[in-house]
Formats: sequence, C-alpha cells, structure tokens
Amino acid sequence: MRVAFRRSVLPFAILLICAAAVVITGFAPAATQNQARVTEVIHDVRVLAAKAAPRPAIVNDTVREGNAVGTGTDSRAELTFLDQTIARLGANTVFSFSAGTHALDLSSGAILVSASKEAGTVRITTAVATCAVSGFTAILEAHRNSWNKVLVLEGDGDVALRRNPHDTRHMHAAQILIFRPDATVLPQPQDFSVCKVIDHGLLITGFKHKLPSMPLLVAECAREQSHPGTKTLIDPTSQNTIDQSVNARTKETSPPVRPTPPPGSRPR
Repeated sequence: MRVAFRRSVLPFAILLICAAAVVITGFAPAATQNQARVTEVIHDVRVLAAKAAPRPAIVNDTVREGNAVGTGTDSRAELTFLDQTIARLGANTVFSFSAGTHALDLSSGAILVSASKEAGTVRITTAVATCAVSGFTAILEAHRNSWNKVLVLEGDGDVALRRNPHDTRHMHAAQILIFRPDATVLPQPQDFSVCKVIDHGLLITGFKHKLPSMPLLVAECAREQSHPGTKTLIDPTSQNTIDQSVNARTKETSPPVRPTPPPGSRPR
C-alpha cells in the first residue's frame, strides 16, 4: 500500500507546486504561517519536499512552507500552527502552505481548518473557488474530476469561483456549497447538519484531541436541535467514505414493500 501511495502522491505534489485553484480565506496566523508542527499521524502520512523523496511524517515534525503533507488510504493527519490554528487532513489528501500570502493549498482531498477571530488571514487554495471567512471552522473537499464542497461549521464568509470571481455566495454557520470542478456559476448555499458532522465526521471524531472550537460547534448543534426537522440536505457526492471527511447526508427511509395479492383477491 505504501508503494502505491508514493506513486500516486508524487504527481499531486508536482501539481501542487506548479498550480492550484480554489481559495478559502479565513482568519489564521499572519507572522507565524511559515511553519507548522505535526500533532497527530494516523497510518500513512508523508512529508513531500520539492527536491527530495517523500518521507514518513512523525509527531512533532516541523513542516515548513514549500513542503507538502500527503495522506494515504485510511489515513489522517493534524498540523498545528504557532497561533494554534489547526489543519486536519482526511484520507488521500495533499496539502501545503505558504507564508508569503498566508495561504493554505489543498491540491486534492479533504481538509478541516479551525482558526480563532484573533488569528490573521488564512487563504486555502484549491482548483476551483475562493472563500473569505472570519473566525471559523470549515471543511473543504477538492476533487479534479468530481464534486467539490465548502462547509462552514461556525463563522461566516464569502465564496467565489476562481474563474468567475464576481459571482459570490455569502455563507454562514451550518451552510454548505456543493459544485462540480467545471462549474461556471455557484449554486445557492444549503443548510446541513452540524450535529451529524461533529458526531460522525472523522475530521472531528477521528483524532485524539478535541478542536479548540468544539464549544462553538456544540453550540451550533444545540441551535440546530432547537429547530428539528429543518435539515433536509441530500448530499449528491457519495464521497464521504473516500475522503473520510464529513457526513452531511440525511438518512432516507425506504417505503415499506407491499405484498403482492394473490389472483382473484380483493385489494384492501
């Protein structure tokens, strides 16, 4: 499995260094964004340097700007910046950051970013959109050949496609955008269940330590529970098991199957 991961992650690393295209701008460290510490490693996680072979990541590794972090199948990682901004990577994800523009770059996969209002500006770049968020916890999924997602769990901000930057969508807590990589116009945001994400999403539950923003997420869940029956989103992507990121899909109940009456009987 590790050999296959090395083969699959190198093209992503090259793509990451050459170009990227969705941008999430939030609030994170301004002067301390040039390095991060690896605070959790689950299974196959590697540091991808521009001019060196990938090496296994270990807890307390220092990752500097210009390097990338990649996860394999059924793997996750957590990076903590000096101002306690947290980036959590789902499975099959390639991620890097740059201090020059205070930017986080998501080449492919799923990432959760949590930053306080006191932090500086964070910019998450993928291949499709840009997002400006204030004091937030958000999840991004980026795929070159399938659906992309932006979920704001707490906080608010604006999202725009890079190819159509004037077509913006304002998002607040408990809203999601789902769009294809070739989209030219963004859909309207929809509500999703924050309770389901914090109960079942592995970017929340699949780590040893609780997020610093967990009290804010619990408060959003409590607000949701005070208005039951309002979250009806059906997630069309079916990618949650691939990226181990979130569970925003409302469970559907199939109608009961009626038995076929024998010939000659009266229907009731």
